[in-house]
Amino acid sequence: MFANEEKETMGREEMKALQLSRLKKQIKWACSKSSFYQKKFTEAGIGVPQIDSLDDLEKLPCTTMQDVASASPFDLLTLPLSGILRVAKHGTANAFTKMYTQGDIAYQVEMMTRVLIAQGVNNASKVAILWDMSDSRVLDIHYALENIGAAVMILGSDMEKASSILKVCQPDVLISDFRQVTQLMVHIQAYMNTGGLMGTIIDYQSFGNELKVPLVLCLEETMHNPMRTYIERRMGARVVTIYNSPGLGCSGIMFPCVDGKGLHVNEDYFYPEILDFGTGKVIHEPAHVGELVFTTLVAEAMPIIRYRTGQTAMLLDEPCECGRGFVRVATPTEYFTAY
Repeated sequence: MFANEEKETMGREEMKALQLSRLKKQIKWACSKSSFYQKKFTEAGIGVPQIDSLDDLEKLPCTTMQDVASASPFDLLTLPLSGILRVAKHGTANAFTKMYTQGDIAYQVEMMTRVLIAQGVNNASKVAILWDMSDSRVLDIHYALENIGAAVMILGSDMEKASSILKVCQPDVLISDFRQVTQLMVHIQAYMNTGGLMGTIIDYQSFGNELKVPLVLCLEETMHNPMRTYIERRMGARVVTIYNSPGLGCSGIMFPCVDGKGLHVNEDYFYPEILDFGTGKVIHEPAHVGELVFTTLVAEAMPIIRYRTGQTAMLLDEPCECGRGFVRVATPTEYFTAY
């Protein structure tokens, strides 16, 4: 299933042309409106970058989480507060303020709609969100679900309240993170064993059958989490990891291929690069492992140029079995077969 078949099946040359057009506008916007990037480019001896090709991007300095966290949000902001629709706080150790325009939110909701539809969510789905709804990235998921027409169950982050809602109506899909899903399993198991939730004592192995959630989508700041296998085994559910970047401020940057071929990048919104771990230079050859770097292509309030995610990845751009033309981040097992 496709949410935007025209974009998701776009050919490589057509996609590159779209990326270059958007990149030129994004760099120009950042240079003219963001004091953070004006200073960063000046210190790098660049001034106003000349972008004639996608390869010109690698001439620009990278941005790190520490750069974003230590900067004033108003240095990163490209327009007055009157043009801002949403303000949120992201991160833990390096917490920072993120601001969004109406356009930014629309782009993010569109990306999340692609993510959810690719995983089989539709207008007949019952989806529970186990998360603190003050997190801006989860709001985008909520809006995307309503855009699809799915029934949304807001569980919040209080396990007692979440359990009571689940008693009334069990979802087809649970959206959360690995930590909170584990907490929910422990809470419901304790509740069951005291004659609670289902009114009877049920052993631990029965938990998956009682909760009956076929699909669990876990937002994660890394691309791979060993807890995935544990939750799949305990709940009997298909567990999917959705990359959730606090630095970039959204959750729909990448999504799992429906045929299990790694993660597709929404590359009409984010341009990916792979940097060599030793030199920090861009690796142009396909099927090489390095650090994943993203550049926003349409961000209005706070564009981010060449953001170092710290994630190990290998990009592959050959046609995918699922029909999508988006470049994909390979599965870990493909790292070893590429050399």
